[in-house]
Amino acid sequence: MKFPLALGVALLGLFATAGASPIIREPGAIYLSDFTTKPMKLKVLGPAPAYFDLGGTRYVGTLRVPQLVEVQAIADQAYRIRGNAQQGQILGWIDPKFLEPVPKETIEALKKAEERRTTVTALIAKNEVAIGMTPDEVQLSLGKPQKKTSRASKDKTPEQVWDYVKYASIPQNTNVIGPGGVLTVATTYVKTPVGRLTVSFKEGVVESLDQSEGSILNGNETTVVAPPIIVYW
Repeated sequence: MKFPLALGVALLGLFATAGASPIIREPGAIYLSDFTTKPMKLKVLGPAPAYFDLGGTRYVGTLRVPQLVEVQAIADQAYRIRGNAQQGQILGWIDPKFLEPVPKETIEALKKAEERRTTVTALIAKNEVAIGMTPDEVQLSLGKPQKKTSRASKDKTPEQVWDYVKYASIPQNTNVIGPGGVLTVATTYVKTPVGRLTVSFKEGVVESLDQSEGSILNGNETTVVAPPIIVYW
């Protein structure tokens, strides 16, 4: 059975699930848990030696045949799997030649989704937003908006609009005549809006960004990221 999976949109790839151990990432590998909780399972085609890391530096066991294994991550040279070996259940990296092949279009979709995830994660770390991000991603980056409204676009498509306001404490000085007629200056701080950002969503992603009265975003140019990618397996 094939499942449609929206990759790069859920928060799964942006922060760890509560109570879950952090992923120890191998450079160049794509971890499927970043995009979905539905496992990818493949048939083992032959006895496959498995190794502790992507570089194959420590042997952990040889997979039994026949069986289905759960694929947790993919890289060009190896896949990280969970399966059964002579030693019991193991986690390790194996050469993909020992598994039934994953369709090329699925691999390409995963690579595009990983590229998007990396870009969005970097934007969130800098409290930035971009055209193409989802509402969850925007809120993770900027927090909850001060105001949410809905409206119809020119083509009658529903739009959601989020308004963010940036405040600063502005000093205000007041002359005060104290005891003995001594003139002093009293300073008070007034919370004043110094930046506004309007984020417009259409069909589940950011369609436009409008800044006024100063800057909320750190970047000066509008960034565009790919919308969520749909992949099947």
